[in-house]
Amino acid sequence: MSPGLDTPALAPTTTSRRGVDDCAADTAAILTALKAETAAWLRRDFAAQARHWVQSPQVRLMTTFPGVGARVFAGWDAVAAHYQRAMERFPQAYDVDAVVRRDNVNVVIGGDMAWVSYDQIGSDKVDPGSCMRGAQHELKIFHRMDGVWKLGCLVVMQRSAEYAACPLVEIDAAGRALWMNGPARERLRDHPGLVLAAGRLRARRRDREAGLREAVAWAFRELPGLCRPTAEMARAVPLGEAEDATPLHCWVILEDGKAHVAFDDAGMATRRVAAAAAVFGLSPAQVRLARLVLDGHDLGAAADRLGVSVNTLRTHLQRMFDKTGARSQAALVRALLSVEAPVR
Repeated sequence: MSPGLDTPALAPTTTSRRGVDDCAADTAAILTALKAETAAWLRRDFAAQARHWVQSPQVRLMTTFPGVGARVFAGWDAVAAHYQRAMERFPQAYDVDAVVRRDNVNVVIGGDMAWVSYDQIGSDKVDPGSCMRGAQHELKIFHRMDGVWKLGCLVVMQRSAEYAACPLVEIDAAGRALWMNGPARERLRDHPGLVLAAGRLRARRRDREAGLREAVAWAFRELPGLCRPTAEMARAVPLGEAEDATPLHCWVILEDGKAHVAFDDAGMATRRVAAAAAVFGLSPAQVRLARLVLDGHDLGAAADRLGVSVNTLRTHLQRMFDKTGARSQAALVRALLSVEAPVR
């Protein structure tokens, strides 16, 4: 287990020339101030919280939350107004020890400045709309003023994966499951399209495994250079059909700088194809073909299902190529499924 705020043996990195005892005392004082500031925030005691901040125009609060995006509050007046509004909106008070855990605490001290980074895990007991729920990464910069360590900058980055409503699995380049949410853990026990075997996420049908592996390879080609959202942040992988003939899909998604596999969002493909039909001006016949192509059917199988000739479908396919700019069925599928981001 990584050290938490109350771990007395935490050994900070330091550029200070002062003695080890002084460094340990500063570390303890910084962690005490950090915890006290958070405790005051959770008690909804703004006056107590404000005492732990440097109240100057140089203060910064920088946050990024799912669905909200990045925000910067410059200067103490803006930071104070933000916290006061948040306290008014979410007035419920909490005990810091009951709802917050911090892992991987790292302290660096240099003279009269220090920074602390950690992973903060907020309990689901906190109000669903609160920024304290779920996992987030934080960086706090402290200044020593008149012998007292005070907060001058706070950076908060929250993981959107924690809020996924559908089953979600974080994977590595080999398809090994690194993390999964509760719905995924429950559903993978008997999912008709996916299975967890020897720690790796696989397609149940062998003929669908290559598609899953290709999508995973795509994700890890994209991730190293990804610095902003692109037109294609997810790839659909057809997994066959359930016993009731319902098409099965999973989605390899780029999120939080990691690769995830989402599944059991039955309406996702329908929403995306409907959005693509509006954007590209697809006809009803072209939409029907698009759904069959998405489900992994070739033109022969699609012709049998739709009761038309293969030549007719070739004409529909060529017109969809012209409308979307795609030059292959794989590229067409990507174009159709990149119109709408996965709904979470």
